[in-house]
Amino acid sequence: MTLEAILKYPAVFLAGLLAALVLTPLWRRLAPGWGFLDRPGERKVHLRPVPRGGGLAVFVGFHVACAVVFLFPWQPFAGQLSIEWWVRFLPASAGVVLLGLLDDRFDLKPMVKLAGQVIVAATAYESGIHLQNILGVAFPEWVDALATIFWFVALMNAFNLIDGVDGLATGIALIAAGGIGLSLVFRDAPGDVLLFLGLAGACLGFLRYNFHPASVFLGDAGSLFLGFTLAALSISTNSKGPFMAGLGVPLLAVGVPLFDVVLAVWRRAMRRMLSRADGQGPAPGLDEGDAEHLHHRLLRQGRGQEQVVGLLYAATLALVAVGLLATIFHDRALGILVLAFLLAAYTVVRHLAGIEMHESGRVVLQGLARPVRRNQTLLFYIAGDVLILNLVLLAGRALLDMQDGVLDVSLKTAWLRAAPMDLFVPFVVLLLFRSYSRVWYLARVSEYAATGLAVALGYAIAGGLQLLVARGRGEVLSLLLYYLLLAGLAAPAVVLARAALRVVQDLMQWRTRGLRPDGVAPARALICGAGYRTTLFLRQIALPAAESAPIDVVGLVSEDAAITGHFVHGVRVVGTCRDLPALIVQHRIDRLYLVEAMSADDWERVRRLMAGLPVRVIRWDIVETDVSPHG
Repeated sequence: MTLEAILKYPAVFLAGLLAALVLTPLWRRLAPGWGFLDRPGERKVHLRPVPRGGGLAVFVGFHVACAVVFLFPWQPFAGQLSIEWWVRFLPASAGVVLLGLLDDRFDLKPMVKLAGQVIVAATAYESGIHLQNILGVAFPEWVDALATIFWFVALMNAFNLIDGVDGLATGIALIAAGGIGLSLVFRDAPGDVLLFLGLAGACLGFLRYNFHPASVFLGDAGSLFLGFTLAALSISTNSKGPFMAGLGVPLLAVGVPLFDVVLAVWRRAMRRMLSRADGQGPAPGLDEGDAEHLHHRLLRQGRGQEQVVGLLYAATLALVAVGLLATIFHDRALGILVLAFLLAAYTVVRHLAGIEMHESGRVVLQGLARPVRRNQTLLFYIAGDVLILNLVLLAGRALLDMQDGVLDVSLKTAWLRAAPMDLFVPFVVLLLFRSYSRVWYLARVSEYAATGLAVALGYAIAGGLQLLVARGRGEVLSLLLYYLLLAGLAAPAVVLARAALRVVQDLMQWRTRGLRPDGVAPARALICGAGYRTTLFLRQIALPAAESAPIDVVGLVSEDAAITGHFVHGVRVVGTCRDLPALIVQHRIDRLYLVEAMSADDWERVRRLMAGLPVRVIRWDIVETDVSPHG
């Protein structure tokens, strides 16, 4: 490698870095006089006015780096990002920055800003910057256009929403640019790395003034530009590589802001559905802002801005590392991605998406618990069962008829041959067990068990009829395994479809910790009791009607010391009634619920234990009242 080939990489990086370092303080000085000032507000974390629109310096820094790449007399180098690409990209990116500056200055309405994003994305598509294909499958022109516009708009909004803490969006863009650029090195495309280096240099130069405590903000001009640029660079370098190298690494590199925007859409959609169902005024729109983004949640946990930024930087680095490992060890890419997915899913459910899970649970409960007409219920369960039985039948036939990984007959032929026996018989048995005449959200456990047994019995009858004409021991064994598979798949699925309300109620017992969506801190509560009445109490507080008094159930206390440390009704038993004073102090308890029946002596003992402790003691009773007429 020649000296010139080595020098162009630091030269491009330094060009972007120095341009941003010089221009950012200049913009910081001029911005307030031109009205580009971000004042403190309800959803903002800064306490004093700060100049915004500093993304203009990142824009100029990046294009200065591009000029060094394409206008300096370097020796020719290979790459998909040519001077023609830059000429097409420059006006589109200038349009993005202009849109952002207008929003920074005049606070455009959300729909106006979205329309502007669609226009600049369509401009990029028309200029020749588009997805073209995924996994080697070429798109029809109209699909390519829609997918490209969606990709641009998604990344622009992702960086726009994540830009709520000093240095967060800029630093994530810096890490993403470095990670995608490094993946190009492994793909033998060193020429394309230069533009990612230029973007990284511009981000680093701006980050000098944007890190906490920030003296200038990116504004929408910067956040939209970063999302737009990463979107354009990633799809412009993906056509000659497999999915993992072409779009997989970029998707992971911008995974944190993309995840935040997915949570925002999910959360706002659930709240809109709840508002419409409750009839409490106009439903909030998907564009209505809130203070529930990832950085807001981490700040509410007591972390400082530097800690929040560090955690989200670390998450981005981890995702980039997963993408690079999958690119390098492409023969083990699937295993790496599966492990990463499982870890990410656990993290999301356990720590990050609690509010969204809670809102979704409320929507499901509201829909399932609302009385419906019998005909509607009947059609819902019949359609669900037919779908489950068909899917199980197709899966079973595919396994049975597959030889050396290839189906001997088409699935359509296999279905037509098997449906009269393997679909009709289990369905008739469900009818005979009166499965469609029960009110399932009020059913007993034995009724669920009977339905599962009905499905298994239906397959047993179908299997018995088939065995009457079976020939040879091998065919008998094959049929037995086949019907065991069908029963093992279909019975749990049919039962779970009917138990949906109960399942959601149980999941809703795992209350969201920290601030709730309405900003009210839930009372930390202990429940005295671990019997059947505790089950009723937990289900009651899980219902949407209980949201007026949010409760965070910390644990149960029971007279049975043998179950301490174990889980009852999904909640941990933290001690016995004698431990109440210490438990209340240790867990910062606000309320103690007395749920199970208590004798007068037990009640008096609890009152003595609670004397002098700052906790509300609440008796929850199921009271029997005789209202029959007399005389």
